[in-house]
Amino acid sequence: MLKAYLENIKDISINDKEHTHRTALQNLLQAIKDNQDKQNKISIKQEPNNDKEGRGAPDFLITKDFLTLGYIENKRVNANLDNIITSDQILKYTKLSPNIILTDYLRFILLSLNDKNEIIICKEVKICSLDEIKSIVKNQSLPETKTKELNELFAIFFSKIPNPINSALDFANHLSLRTRILKDELLLSIENETLLSLFNTFKETLYKELSYEEFCDSFAQTLTYSLFLAKLNNDTAKEIDLNNAKKFIPKSFPLIRSMSGFLDDSFENLENIKWLLEEIINIINHIDITSIIKELNKTGEKDLFNRLTILSTHKDPYLHFYETFLASYDPKLREVRGVYYTPAPVVIFIINAIDEALKQDFNHKKGLSEALDKNITLLDFATGTGTFLLEAFRKALEPINKNSVNYNPKALIDKFCGFEFLIAPYTIAHLKISQSFKEEFNSPLNDDESLKIALTNTLYFKSISKEQNDQNTLFTLIDLTKEFKKAQKIKEEQILIITGNPPYSGASSNKGLYEDEIKISYGLEPSKANLNDEQKKWISSYLKEKSKQNTNTFKAIYEKHKLENEKNPKWLLDDYVKFIRFAQSKIDSQENGIFAFISNNGFLDNPTFRGMRYSLMQSFDKIYILNLHGDTRKKEKAPDGSKDDNVFDIMQGVSINIFIKQNSKAKNTKIYYHDLYGKRKDKYEFLYENDLNSIKWTLVKNNEPFYLFLPQNNDLLEEYNKGISVKDIFMLSSTGICTQRDSVAIQKTKQDIVNLVNDFCKLDEITLKEKYNIEKDGRDWQLSKAINSLKNTKGAFEQVAYRPFDFYWTYYNGESRAFMAYPRDEVMEHFLENKNIGLICDRGTKLNNIDNIFISNKIIDLHLVGSGSYIYPLYLYPTTRSKKFLKKENPNFNEENFTSKIENFKESFKAFIDELYKEKFSPEDILGYIYAVLFHKFYREKYLDFLKIDFPKIPFTKDKNTFKNLSKLGLKLVNLHLLKNDELDFNVGEALFKDIKNKNFKIQKIKYNKDTKELFINESLYFNKVSPEIYEFKIGGYAVLDKYLKSHKEEDIDHKYFTLIIQTLDETLKIQDEISKINLS
Repeated sequence: MLKAYLENIKDISINDKEHTHRTALQNLLQAIKDNQDKQNKISIKQEPNNDKEGRGAPDFLITKDFLTLGYIENKRVNANLDNIITSDQILKYTKLSPNIILTDYLRFILLSLNDKNEIIICKEVKICSLDEIKSIVKNQSLPETKTKELNELFAIFFSKIPNPINSALDFANHLSLRTRILKDELLLSIENETLLSLFNTFKETLYKELSYEEFCDSFAQTLTYSLFLAKLNNDTAKEIDLNNAKKFIPKSFPLIRSMSGFLDDSFENLENIKWLLEEIINIINHIDITSIIKELNKTGEKDLFNRLTILSTHKDPYLHFYETFLASYDPKLREVRGVYYTPAPVVIFIINAIDEALKQDFNHKKGLSEALDKNITLLDFATGTGTFLLEAFRKALEPINKNSVNYNPKALIDKFCGFEFLIAPYTIAHLKISQSFKEEFNSPLNDDESLKIALTNTLYFKSISKEQNDQNTLFTLIDLTKEFKKAQKIKEEQILIITGNPPYSGASSNKGLYEDEIKISYGLEPSKANLNDEQKKWISSYLKEKSKQNTNTFKAIYEKHKLENEKNPKWLLDDYVKFIRFAQSKIDSQENGIFAFISNNGFLDNPTFRGMRYSLMQSFDKIYILNLHGDTRKKEKAPDGSKDDNVFDIMQGVSINIFIKQNSKAKNTKIYYHDLYGKRKDKYEFLYENDLNSIKWTLVKNNEPFYLFLPQNNDLLEEYNKGISVKDIFMLSSTGICTQRDSVAIQKTKQDIVNLVNDFCKLDEITLKEKYNIEKDGRDWQLSKAINSLKNTKGAFEQVAYRPFDFYWTYYNGESRAFMAYPRDEVMEHFLENKNIGLICDRGTKLNNIDNIFISNKIIDLHLVGSGSYIYPLYLYPTTRSKKFLKKENPNFNEENFTSKIENFKESFKAFIDELYKEKFSPEDILGYIYAVLFHKFYREKYLDFLKIDFPKIPFTKDKNTFKNLSKLGLKLVNLHLLKNDELDFNVGEALFKDIKNKNFKIQKIKYNKDTKELFINESLYFNKVSPEIYEFKIGGYAVLDKYLKSHKEEDIDHKYFTLIIQTLDETLKIQDEISKINLS
């Protein structure tokens, strides 16, 4: 066998192409296979030669019982196989099968993956060298051991067990792996004219900012799901293939059917994807499709992931099928698009709430059932896999006997519609609901009937021009345009009910879309939000046309009315906020409506969202908020102290929101609120067992200026509001510096930043990117501008208060969008050379305790004590910028007298202090008092709900002695936190070795023993007398000691400095206790 093979390739040379002797190699493989596979279950298929620089199909596909067993990749003789082993090509194949043979005709290497998913060599056989082959053939001198070794290698290869497909979820995994590679191959085919035409039409119809990569992502999923649909609807004995797949896709799936027409094409210049499609077809053709359908259609009490037994009979295996597909295909896509599918209990509660609202508030006695013969329309604006829509169909049909003449599910098709942006869930939604019409509702859709679910970006409005229509000659493009027009028509229609689960991804993945709409509605200060009729009319016209010549007028209106003291209102551009605005706008355009949805609950009380809440109150008469909590970042707990779970597998807390608009002009909005804490299962049970009428709602009083959607202690609020906000005490403030490239612009040591700056001034961009692992450019940080700034703008090396008691280094020159994105130089210039001290606080907090207060005499980082740390300098120094600022603050300000530092207090505040105490106090005295109040335990606990919302307000005692006592303690605390206090307990926090013979200063394994009060940083070194109160002391949401150690892991500790931090926290606790004994009144 091997001798015959060598005879056939004896003339092989390094000049031959890799496929020149492919037939001889296939004959060898077949002979070995026949010898080892007596039951003939293994098949060897040689792929056409279409390899272009490592692209395309593997040379041989090996299957066993129609499942992929492995691949054999053939290279030209004497190729450098050792380098090819780690190539992207081999890595790609191992994602599909960890069973690979790489050969150059004479050397055979069996590859696999270890536990860490690293490629390893299992066995290697070299038959002979190229120089030896002719001699061996001539002299018949091949050692018998070579045949044995080669057989052993293939025995291992053929003995591997293919990944089985025993369930719908296994099937989803197999599809997703190949679809991911299909996407990658499409990305490399950008010059293909058919693909480019499709891409341009997708941009026109879905989203103008759609990238080619996003298109390839959508199209790869489309092709896979097209083949799946074809198999599902193939009731013949014939297997599907690339040529007949389209005819098996139902006409009730017009867009998918149309796009599958791509499979009919000749695949000219696209051979690199054909093999993947054929592998997908092979899998689809040989699964037990009947059992897959049965599994997807089954109902029962236990979901497919065995996560939780709950009381629903409406499980969604289709959802789990897609979630598994997505998790394997592209887990980041879920995060970027904010795709989190809704649990059945939540969906059922929301649909039931809609049904109740129709009965109670709109006099539709039969609720959703009246949609069968009345104009009750419903839109799911983020359809996903169709869970909300299907439940709406069920609810509408629930009261009607299936044998009744009035039972007509198809009457709902044109009244219940949906929007979905991602092609895979769009397809799943069609499939799931179509199957339900067939199996559950006994009304299978005919060829001329299709669901009113549109593939569209909910936030995208655009008209297709006649020229665009004329260009779309391909059937696929024509149908995409039809789909787009269907979506646009729905967007223009009046919709009574809007529901769903909008995406919430933090940073919008719909950049540029709906941003002006948000600014001019949710971005306005409530006290300024009531625009006149002329302004409203002009803005409405502008938002439709978006003409560039009117942009300045729009900006002028916005600037005049925008939210005050909002330096970074980016959270208003979260996708879920845009979707809420979309729904509100739709309902604003009609007399009445219902908007029922689940979303991120951040909008309920975040001060940045006050304009949004005010706007919603102008649109809706009734607002129901069922706050499901579950925010893991806030570490929320139930009132009894037990765990509080999220109803999703996400960190962000959520709420169910039911907004109702009745036909009333004067809005006196009633807000009904209820908290739901506890375990996930308990929350699900509550949702099943309750409705709008059974919940004990709390009526919320709307308090200016934040218009919160949750209850507050109004008597206490009145008391708290007598205090003075820090924003009204200090003239100038800003957030800390924001580099947007901390790994570059901020370094742990001065020498590190010196070296980096020197490199930036000497090295080219490519070298810098590699050396410092620099991310791609963003809007506000670009490498070329950073380099230019360091070369041309003078600055200095400065320490940064990066985290509490943790000082890093940067190069600071004050230039924006350069080496730093936002250096905040208008404030930070007053901290250079340590000439100042500043109060630091965050604007509210997401946590359930207040620990976001600190002090600094250095420039600070944005995240020093929270997500947006503000600093209020005690003094301002004479600079060009500060002179302009002070002139604007006070037109009577005399620049000539501004020759040295002045206190950064507002004139109105200074007058208040002088009048209250009839005595002059120094700026330090006043700062000391403020700092003491902010660390007063009673103050923090009593006013927690208000401190969580906005900048703290400081109550000023009327008693001068109380002021002086608090001021003295506060200044002591200020100096302590600036590490200037020597009155420490030196018995606390001493560094000791457990074993004097094993001296190790490296921070490795952090372990705290609260019984012995010992804090270990490795097996040897520990710090003694660290009480639990010291160890757990938090600033900015993190335990100070733990945060410091974790930030410096694998570094040698400065044990003297760390001891100082421990002793500082110890003294802080003592001073805080003294402060808290003083009555603030």
